Amino acid sequence: MRNNPCKTELKVARSQRNRLRTIEKKLTDMSSEWDGLSGWLETESDRLAREVGQHLHALEEQLQEWADGSGYREDDE
Repeated sequence: MRNNPCKTELKVARSQRNRLRTIEKKLTDMSSEWDGLSGWLETESDRLAREVGQHLHALEEQLQEWADGSGYREDDE
């Protein structure tokens, strides 16, 4: 990674990936806590967890591109 032009992006993305994994897990746990109490809150918490999961998937794909050195950089325009 030393010579990778996207090393700053990789560092930020890896940090955010870990935080997003934690958020996704907490939202999933929160959804389970609403089981039998509030179907709406259970569903909404689960929906949020899935959306975070989708964001994580997109972030993982971008991370791979940056790690390969083929990712898009904002300042390349």
